[in-house]
Amino acid sequence: MPKRNHLPKYPSYIGTPSEDKLNVQKSNPLQTLSETNMSLAEFKILDAYLSRIDSHNEEKRYVRFEKGELEKILGVERIREEDLSKRLRNLSQVVTIRDKHKERGFTDISLFEKAEAKQDNNDLWQVDLVCTPSAKEYIFNIENIGYLTYKLKDIIELTSRYSYVLYIYLDNRRKSKLSNVWEVSIDELKKKLNCTAERYEEYKHFNAEILKKCHNELEKKTSMKFKYKAIKKFGRKYTHIEFSVEPLVEIPPIPEIKEVNDDVTDGQISLDEVLDEQEKEIDYGGNLANSLGSIVLQDEFSVEQVRVIQDLVLLAIPSGEELKCIHYLLKRYHKMNAYKPKKEARFKYLCSMLENDLK
Repeated sequence: MPKRNHLPKYPSYIGTPSEDKLNVQKSNPLQTLSETNMSLAEFKILDAYLSRIDSHNEEKRYVRFEKGELEKILGVERIREEDLSKRLRNLSQVVTIRDKHKERGFTDISLFEKAEAKQDNNDLWQVDLVCTPSAKEYIFNIENIGYLTYKLKDIIELTSRYSYVLYIYLDNRRKSKLSNVWEVSIDELKKKLNCTAERYEEYKHFNAEILKKCHNELEKKTSMKFKYKAIKKFGRKYTHIEFSVEPLVEIPPIPEIKEVNDDVTDGQISLDEVLDEQEKEIDYGGNLANSLGSIVLQDEFSVEQVRVIQDLVLLAIPSGEELKCIHYLLKRYHKMNAYKPKKEARFKYLCSMLENDLK
């Protein structure tokens, strides 16, 4: 008889650092929730939960939001009890998830099995959330099913559900190895945005009330920079949208360093010398942390594996310390090369070193 998965008794994570330092790891199946009726507030609460857990430790699934945290995340000074109860109840009800890694169909699942809220004399809420055992496969150890990582601060200030869903859609494309210019049918885009009102059958309404407003909000409040234009493919009616997303900053390749440590030996170049020289050619005004994979990793590991490595580096190095991220990752990468693990074991070996550093 299988061992029962008991509900944790105490929170695994309490409180939070600044939103600037929190990253959301959302699996590809969870991203299909955009096709459901989940509200923007519910998406933000789910993202806040995902940003606080360790995605490689499924036993620690109990998160406590201290008083005032959810208010800040939702951008309000006060949350009415009936509103909070509705949001938490919806997060605990059955939702439909589509997972392309399983046979054709869908999965109905409850995301959370416990949602407990306590209010103080200042009307601020302390909220406890615990995901269900069934939801763990979409929240923990998600490398094999694919996932997207983004800054929690990028979505906190959004006030439109359409803007949130469009951000997730565009960020997936921006961080892939596909072209940053592509076309999507208007019908498919409406489905992704869950924008099915009869009024939006006319493109002029869809553009004026949805696309333009999303573009303005994302450009103003997030790191997403993009352009779009409507295309007529059949007759006089607009049928497709062409998106053009500004890619993340790419870092020029750094010459290979054979020496593991920083000491200069005969005929070898030190790590500091390489970085000092390379720094002259790199524009550090962009978000280099999200482009760490282009240093030495992109030709060896998959996109999903690079994202895991990037996330571990960002946990070890505070936000805003891009150059330190590069130093740190290079040292660990070359240390791994010195030990020469087998090709199929290199990813796990590198992750193990990074995780040991965090401990």
